[in-house]
Amino acid sequence: METRLGYAAGAGPDGVKIWPAYLCFIIFGILMPFSKPEFKFTTLLLSLIIAIAVGFMAVNILIMAFNSGNADLRQTDGGFAREAVGSGMLFMIPFTVLAILAMVVLGWNAIMPFASAAVTTAAATAGTEAMKKGAQGIKNVLIPTVAAMVVSTVWMLLVGILP
Repeated sequence: METRLGYAAGAGPDGVKIWPAYLCFIIFGILMPFSKPEFKFTTLLLSLIIAIAVGFMAVNILIMAFNSGNADLRQTDGGFAREAVGSGMLFMIPFTVLAILAMVVLGWNAIMPFASAAVTTAAATAGTEAMKKGAQGIKNVLIPTVAAMVVSTVWMLLVGILP
């Protein structure tokens, strides 16, 4: 029995949306300046721009990786990569909620570990979703996970130089 993450009757070609992933990236971008010693509006703007750019880059790198690594599946089901990435990126939501709770309730200012874990877990889950669609090989989990680690490392470096 196949589990359809949030889609009881199947997602269909236009059913999986990417906007929850972008919303998670935006929330991480909003939380980032509040983890700094002093709040600056310019830091908020730069953090949002970086978060949106990293989110766009992460989603599109994953889609391109699945499309290029699974040419036969792409020819039979053109939207499989977008659907796999959309379903996998839903796993960013729990990490985003945990980051909000950690900051608001516990007073932690460790947003980037949650963001990094969210991106890496979502990429690996997107790989398993692609394999459920018929993609063959462990490359569908390893390549997205390595790409997510690189993306989250770049994100952490960019956040580190924010004013």
